[in-house]
Amino acid sequence: MNGKIGILALTGVLLLAACGSNSTTPPVTPTVGAVTVPSVAGYTTVIKDASGNTVPSSSYNNLTPGTYTVTYSQPGFVSQSQTFTVSAGQSVVLVAPTLVAVPVASTSGAFYLDAAGKQIAITQDDLNNAGTRFVFYAWLQDQTAGIDPTKVGTATDPGAPAANELQEIAPLNTQNVAAGYVGYKAADGTVRPIVGANVRWDILAQTNNVRFSAADDGGAPSGAVARQDINDNALSANTYTNSATGTNVRFPSSAEYPLYNVTGVNTPDTNGFTWTALNHDPAANTATARVRAVAYVNGTEITKRFLDKTFAPSANLKVTKTVNPAAVGLNQAGSYTVTVTNTGAGPATGINLNDKLVSGDGAPYSITAPAGTTANPQDGFDAAPFDLAPGATRTFTFAGQSSAVGVYCDVAAIVSYTNGAFGVVTPNNATPNNTNAQACLTVTAPTLNIIKTLGTVDAAGAFTPIASGVVVGPNTPVFARITVNNAGNAPATNVVVTDQIDPTTTAANYAIKSAPVSSPAGIAATVNPANTGFTTGAFNLAAGASTSFTFSAAGTTDGQYCDTGTFTATSNNGAAIAPTTSQLACFKVASPKLTVTKTNTQGTNQPALNTLTPGSSYNSTVTVTNSGSATATAVAVSDLLGQIAGGTTFMNFGSGNYTVTGTAQTGSVSFANNRVSTVPATIDLAPGAVLTLNLTSTVPQGAAAGQYCDIGSFTSTNAGTGSAQACVTVVTFISEQTQLTDTVDPIRPGDTVGTVVSSFASVEPASNEAAINNVLIYNFGATDPVQQTPGIFAYSNTQVYYDPTPVRNATTGAITSDQTNATSRLLTLGTDYTVNANSGVGQQTITLTPAFAVTPSGVLILRTQVTAPAGTTPRQYQETMRWNNVGQGDNVAYTNFKAESTTVIP
Repeated sequence: MNGKIGILALTGVLLLAACGSNSTTPPVTPTVGAVTVPSVAGYTTVIKDASGNTVPSSSYNNLTPGTYTVTYSQPGFVSQSQTFTVSAGQSVVLVAPTLVAVPVASTSGAFYLDAAGKQIAITQDDLNNAGTRFVFYAWLQDQTAGIDPTKVGTATDPGAPAANELQEIAPLNTQNVAAGYVGYKAADGTVRPIVGANVRWDILAQTNNVRFSAADDGGAPSGAVARQDINDNALSANTYTNSATGTNVRFPSSAEYPLYNVTGVNTPDTNGFTWTALNHDPAANTATARVRAVAYVNGTEITKRFLDKTFAPSANLKVTKTVNPAAVGLNQAGSYTVTVTNTGAGPATGINLNDKLVSGDGAPYSITAPAGTTANPQDGFDAAPFDLAPGATRTFTFAGQSSAVGVYCDVAAIVSYTNGAFGVVTPNNATPNNTNAQACLTVTAPTLNIIKTLGTVDAAGAFTPIASGVVVGPNTPVFARITVNNAGNAPATNVVVTDQIDPTTTAANYAIKSAPVSSPAGIAATVNPANTGFTTGAFNLAAGASTSFTFSAAGTTDGQYCDTGTFTATSNNGAAIAPTTSQLACFKVASPKLTVTKTNTQGTNQPALNTLTPGSSYNSTVTVTNSGSATATAVAVSDLLGQIAGGTTFMNFGSGNYTVTGTAQTGSVSFANNRVSTVPATIDLAPGAVLTLNLTSTVPQGAAAGQYCDIGSFTSTNAGTGSAQACVTVVTFISEQTQLTDTVDPIRPGDTVGTVVSSFASVEPASNEAAINNVLIYNFGATDPVQQTPGIFAYSNTQVYYDPTPVRNATTGAITSDQTNATSRLLTLGTDYTVNANSGVGQQTITLTPAFAVTPSGVLILRTQVTAPAGTTPRQYQETMRWNNVGQGDNVAYTNFKAESTTVIP
């Protein structure tokens, strides 16, 4: 070992107290040490502790005290290891050694390679025991049960050649390789390849000038290329075993005299391997040679081997196969041609040719076996044995076809033949070679699919698919797209697409709204006369291509509308493609259908609907029903309270609520502008749902007689509007009230002041007609309250007032105001009324203008000054009032009578 030994340098680390410090803290005692590793280009450094564990570089400054080993290595050099000790508080600095290169065997001597590939020199002891330390194998061909060429040059013994590997017949005019292998047998029996061992090759006997034509590297055991050592008129050759990493001579390469190497070793770059090649005089038809091979290791002979070589004329069979055309349609035939040619120098006899399908589904594939052959179960044929002289050819032609697309590959192969001196030859047809040939028939066909999809189309024309079954309103267009795609590997021609409604769809309610538009553009479509489908013009569809047709259709009435797309087409083999129908694409037309009814019913303890009077109440029901198949949206339901035709009087709102079937909650209502509405203002009404609005209305005071009609109605954003009315009848009704008082009672005879007789003639507020043709007859000072004859009191200064809105007692309805009320006015004598006498004795008649009407709640107030004449007998006298009038609405005469006593005292 010439390497420089590494040096370990130890540097002590002193722990000193800081100078000048007054600290009393004791110094820390170190517990670990450190190591510094030198960096040398190309070196790999590994440190291990005493237990053999590798120390990571991150721990080099934190090492537990103890003994460590450092190893330096570099590819191509001998590794070196050192030990060092680490103490607490110390740092160890390592010094790397100089590594020595791995020794290479001398070029003048052989060496073997151990299991790791290291070169090991051959020792004198090995040479002294050459018979047991070395092996030498020589052979001509690789056969079973002999040498294993795959192990030649490896760390495994390839085994000795069998007897049939030491003799061989080769074709004429070839350069035939003879192989040699020298190995070192280790103590355990393992054979290692030797590089640089010498092999001498000698032709001991020969016919027709067999000679060495090429040899491995002569005189250069290291593997370096040097001259080829062929001598003695090419009857001897000298070679050395090779190194796989050396530069070795190539096998012979000649177009005229081709290499014939059947040794199983296919490259000279194989450890322990060496070779030479034999040839003969081309003038000969046969030639033979007996070859001796002697192996030497560093001049010491190992052993000898003997090989027998024969050159003979050989047939050279070549199989070719073609198919025309190479691509066909379904059930179209391709014409196969199989040609067997003998290009060799010898005849081939008993040739067995087999043809079979090796790729593709055999079920749809078939061939027609050519004449003179027999069809076999492998979708091919077997030819009867035949012979081919040198240069002869045999051709077989047959047809093949398939009913399914795919690639169908037939291989024609020579199974066996007799090759003269070579005997029966069984070619290895596991891989492509001259004795087998493949031709493939590609069967193509279009594969058309048709898809129908509903969708939406935006302003730019982009189509977005939607699910079948979309629900739309009547006459609302729904877009559809029919797409035909060719997923096959051949074009389809004469493609025609037809769209038609499904039998479940009522044609009369269905119509195409927009003409089909093709993509790619340019394909016309004709809508059928019933406007329920269309047919396109014929077009072609390349493999992988697709064509679509987009159109819209609508339904007029509720229901389901379905249609399908169908295509017809021609395949690439000229046959019609079976028509295919798309899946059903359906849309539903659903619309709400709202109807409204209105009914009035008699209220509890209330008059019949045709005899209502002011203050009467009745019930109303508005029913809105959705008998359609879609939800009615934003439905607003209301009821306009009853109004007399041509008038402005409306019924009064009492109370209300509504219900919707399927819900438990009772809805509330709002009231404004004489209209009752649901709260919220709008609701959605599902198919089959019923909204019922219940109301109570009251006839207002003074409502005129006649028919009052309530109008129930609805509006909806998608169901239109509707209304229904129901009427009640308010009959004519007048109720009159009279009041008669004397302001002073009793009075005295002859008193000129007397008393004021005040009377009220009023129509009750609940009445719905006025009193006209009013005549009031007064008796002043009658002796009996029902007396009709004039009385005895004098009267004068009569004043007549009319108050349309007097003040009434809220409970009794009695008038509590008088002529001084703000709404009262004094009527004008001669204009508003007349009297039979403005003053007189006994009886006075006041007649109002016939058209003058005392309206409901209105009152006539009459005031007359009354005195008892002198001499009047003291007693109780009666003031009476008779009010005759006619109802303005019913023209019925009414009479009211009132009496008030006035006492005359002496």
